Amino acid sequence: MKKTIRPVLFASALSLLLVVAPALQAQGHFEFSGHYGRWSLNLLGGFGRDIADDTIKSEIENRILSDINDRYPGLSETSYDQTLTVDSSGNNYGFGFRFYPSRNGSFSLGVSVEKSSFKVVPAVTSVMQLVDPDTSQTATFDGTANATALVKATSFLLTFRWDLFPRSVVHPYITFGGGISTAKALDDSTVAYTYSGRLSGGAVTPETIEGGDTKTLRALKDESETNLPNFLPFVQLNLGLKAMVMKNIHFLVDVGIFDGFMISGGLAVRL
Repeated sequence: MKKTIRPVLFASALSLLLVVAPALQAQGHFEFSGHYGRWSLNLLGGFGRDIADDTIKSEIENRILSDINDRYPGLSETSYDQTLTVDSSGNNYGFGFRFYPSRNGSFSLGVSVEKSSFKVVPAVTSVMQLVDPDTSQTATFDGTANATALVKATSFLLTFRWDLFPRSVVHPYITFGGGISTAKALDDSTVAYTYSGRLSGGAVTPETIEGGDTKTLRALKDESETNLPNFLPFVQLNLGLKAMVMKNIHFLVDVGIFDGFMISGGLAVRL
């Protein structure tokens, strides 16, 4: 039931706005738009990097220790160090509407539905130190891991925009706002990983330890101590350029933050 609350609220708000639209439009105007963008974490950090770092660190650490304990039950972990480098890519598209309270004003309030697919590809180097409490002998696991965190989310955003020099045919604007995904994002998003490394030391017979798994973010949240929220947060802060193509139709280009770095383009129709 909780998973449907926010989409229902969004639909209710939209329906109410459409009902009162004639009265509102007497003073201002509406603008409907669609957009598509490309996304990356390579220039800016974001929640995707945190998911990759915190979630993958905890998952891989626990899996390595479990596989080692299957062979050597007496070994206990004393330390774990992980170095992570991240590559990323993704896309986003959405549809929304804006209301300008004043026909010639610069401020507007917008609501949009966004569909995002973000891929975060971490490369991990890990070193685990272990000890046998009975003999005080030690062992070291030194390995690498490759992972893919695929975040798929439908989100609802509320944004505020200021058009600068709004009467110009081409003019800039600033947008900021935020929102959250549906709870289904945790079920649709996955983390897949494989790892391999060398276990050596006086407490063990030297050998290669390797493994891997694929899990949803929901499963990782339920099984581990990872501090994942029930809804993925989204923050938007953009600089944009708006150009009139013909009367009441504008082309938009945005550059800025959308839980990472986003470049997008779209069309807007003013009513």
